[in-house]
Parts: sequence; structure tokens; C-alpha cells
Amino acid sequence: MTEAHRMIHLNLDLSPELNQILEGLSKKIGVSKSDVLRQAITLMQVMVKAKEETQKLGIPEANQLIANEIVFSTDKKSEPHPLDTFMERLGAWEDERTAEEIVKEIYDSRTISRYDISL
Repeated sequence: MTEAHRMIHLNLDLSPELNQILEGLSKKIGVSKSDVLRQAITLMQVMVKAKEETQKLGIPEANQLIANEIVFSTDKKSEPHPLDTFMERLGAWEDERTAEEIVKEIYDSRTISRYDISL
């Protein structure tokens, strides 16, 4: 077995509560407790890298979307999000009138034909 493929054996002290959580996760996702810990280490690595890059890792509640996505930088320059580009170029609507005033102006600007049209 090559050095890169050799596994390292660790002894781990856990409280009974943490061990119960680990066993529950192992059964729930159908992998060994060692695999759960390996996946947890990978997740922690993603979280640390995101924090280093000042990105956010979102965990939604039920029926919610995550607005932020972790994307690791590559050698090429990353493309800006289309919404950011849109807002940068066009900006937000700015008007000092109230919504009611804008609606009234729209209705007042409509013309009604004065011709009798029958079909």
C-alpha cells in the first residue's frame, strides 16, 4: 500500500451524547461512524474555506431558499451574478412620489376613444 493510501488510526473520546448523535447519523445516512466523521471534517473544511474567502454558508429552515452559494475560486476570473450586473447597470427605481400617486398618474394618462365603434 502506498503512503498516500495508508489510513491513519485515531482514538477518539466522545461524550455519551455525542456518540449517540454519531450513531444516529450513521444509521440515518447508512454509512459507518468513521464515514460520518470523514464527511463532517470535509464539511468543516468547506466552512473554514468559505469564511476565509468571506463567503457565507447558509443552512435554510423548511421551505426557504439560500440566497448565497459557496463557489470556490478557480484560476479564471469568476463571472458576477446576473442580478448584481443588472443592479449595477440599471440600479433601483428612484421616485419621490408615493405608489398611489404613480398609479393615479398612470390612470389619468390613459385616453378613452371618443369615437363610437360598433362591431
